Amino acid sequence: GGWVMLHVALKAKKDTVWGLVGVAADPDFTTDLVLPSLSEETLAKIEKEGSSKITWGNNEYTLSKVFIDDAADNLVMKGGPSSLKVTCPVRLVQGLGDEEIPADRALTLCDVLETDDVVVSYTKFGSHVLDDDEDTRLVTSHLADLASRYYEFDLKSPQSG
Repeated sequence: GGWVMLHVALKAKKDTVWGLVGVAADPDFTTDLVLPSLSEETLAKIEKEGSSKITWGNNEYTLSKVFIDDAADNLVMKGGPSSLKVTCPVRLVQGLGDEEIPADRALTLCDVLETDDVVVSYTKFGSHVLDDDEDTRLVTSHLADLASRYYEFDLKSPQSG
């Protein structure tokens, strides 16, 4: 999701994306994290058969050669500091209990973003899906903060509907 979010922001017309909220965002994870962790046997199976089931975190996924190749064609974090031309405010929420993404990955993403308006929030026990009530409140507060910069909410008048 975070990877797609960044590609949408990069391809959008100027001034149409006013803010991004990434939840356990991990662009380039296939190349940077998954592939280096796979055994030679698994890599050979993907090359020969086109795919293989892998365990990543607490889940089983089918990893295909097509996906790996597509991921390699869409890397966004390889240019160094401030190289990712996203200029809107960005909020990143990462769980320290994430079984798929190392906690420092959010900081790596923060570093490559061009914008200086980046806030990284960690939840102590948050898993990869960040699905408990506190996680949801944190994500919602970031969404509300960014929305309030661009919209005036008037829920008191009848016309606000």
